[in-house]
Amino acid sequence: MQVSRRLLLSTGLAGLGAGLAGCSAPDEAPTSPGMTTTAASSSAGTPPASRTLVVGVPGRPLTRDPLHAWDVESQRVIRQVLEPLLAVDPDTGSPVPGLADHAESGNGLVHTFTLREGLEFSDGSACDAAAVVANIRRWAQTPQPGTPAAALPSPFAAAFGGHAGQTGTAFASAEASDSRTVVLRLRRRLRHLPAALSSPAFGIAAPGSWTRTQQEDGVAVVTPLGTGPYRWAQPEEAAELAAALTSPGATTMLVVNGRHRGPAPEAGAVAVRAWGRAATRLRELRRDRADVIDVVSPAQLRPLVESGTQVLPRDPLSVLYLGMNLGHPVVGRQYVREAIAHAVDRGRLAASDVFLQGTSAAEDLVPPALGARNEDARRHEPNRDRARQLLDLAGYDGRPLEFLYPVDCASPALPEPERVYAMVAAELGEVGIAVAPVPVPGDEDYLAAVLARPTRALHLMGRHGVYRDPHAFLEPFVGSWQTETGYDNPRVRQNLRAAAAEPDDDRRGELFRAVVAAMAIDLPALPLAYPISALATGRRVISYPTSPQLDEPFAHIHLTDR
Repeated sequence: MQVSRRLLLSTGLAGLGAGLAGCSAPDEAPTSPGMTTTAASSSAGTPPASRTLVVGVPGRPLTRDPLHAWDVESQRVIRQVLEPLLAVDPDTGSPVPGLADHAESGNGLVHTFTLREGLEFSDGSACDAAAVVANIRRWAQTPQPGTPAAALPSPFAAAFGGHAGQTGTAFASAEASDSRTVVLRLRRRLRHLPAALSSPAFGIAAPGSWTRTQQEDGVAVVTPLGTGPYRWAQPEEAAELAAALTSPGATTMLVVNGRHRGPAPEAGAVAVRAWGRAATRLRELRRDRADVIDVVSPAQLRPLVESGTQVLPRDPLSVLYLGMNLGHPVVGRQYVREAIAHAVDRGRLAASDVFLQGTSAAEDLVPPALGARNEDARRHEPNRDRARQLLDLAGYDGRPLEFLYPVDCASPALPEPERVYAMVAAELGEVGIAVAPVPVPGDEDYLAAVLARPTRALHLMGRHGVYRDPHAFLEPFVGSWQTETGYDNPRVRQNLRAAAAEPDDDRRGELFRAVVAAMAIDLPALPLAYPISALATGRRVISYPTSPQLDEPFAHIHLTDR
């Protein structure tokens, strides 16, 4: 969706209300190896002489490899370089042809992808059916125990129900029937699969570049090659472009991929700069040193609009929640989780000045737009007396509960983590629950920090809809992200599996609503809010392709000059 300046200003503030991203360190702090000014392979294409487009974001990317990208900021830049087989319709969010046309047969068990003619990776190698099949087989491999990949969620396992050869996986095989045709076979139908395959986790990379590295500050950073309109800048290109930037911040530098099949982007080079503080992003925009800034805070909104700045909201497709570790000796007790749910006033939180207008209290772990709301599900309204009673029934002895939250960073689903933590912790304290704050610095991988701390009791987390299906929000709690909360409900898994294969939309909705109802009772996580997020653009930007799914191609940004 592209929104003009005139349209936004005519609607005013009333129209303004997205996963938790990996977070940047404080703006003046050193950045982690490989996450400073980036660079990579392939010399195809030369950026135009126009000034680099600067996009200010609230966190740094954690990886360039889609196989390991769980965070919003990694996905933001990967989308520009690697393209999936299917793309996202900018108006509906539904999957549409991308690198390939798609057809189903055999009652949804056979998926045939016909690639566009003449596709090339940025190094000139062919993006043919053999390359695509190699990518699918790589995704399908079970990660080796003890490797970083084994410790983090797998997008393939989330979509297919497991890796190749594992019990429960729907994946059967992937073959190239000719140079342009890929045949993907399943053991059971997956209704969500086309939508899932349009997400950045399934970006196609040149097989020869999977282990290709670029030295960044003396550290080898894996830098795969794609077919997208941009490519990672080479060291000399990145250094030359970065020299013209006048403000600090970890930078990912992208330049035009001259082998891309489409028209050249208006922005010949893009610097994606990580500024964790909202004040820094606003300052750089006002000084004309940033052309786009993401995650606009409520305090900044009115001054920006009144000054004529283009502010673009996104429709909500994310949920902020309080994760609970069911393996914890205290939080593992049902009464304690229910007490926590009654202690937190979600309506007050959603209506606070932490979030943009239009943010609503979350009743379920699935955004309302996806149609999985269960009106009959258990609701935990704010009730301090009931919370105290439940704590007494649980025998809670007042021991402090470790509460993890990120600091010096932001994301579309969690614009001000420190303030959200403070509000939730204060309300827990009102009913007698003691918390031990565990802030996670912005230069760390937040998810990895959560999973690596077995003594944790609570943590803040956001889940963003990378594709439009309830499966994207529900499956992680009992499947690919199960270690986050330790939630294990066989009936929920059974219903999710049935929903994935169910051909009837009404019956599929019933199954999802049953899952929502069960999770409202079990409380592996307490939904807090459905956040509205927004970005602001500078004077050079005529339009920016906002998306609830954050599918926002820089190649579709229109500028006043080149």
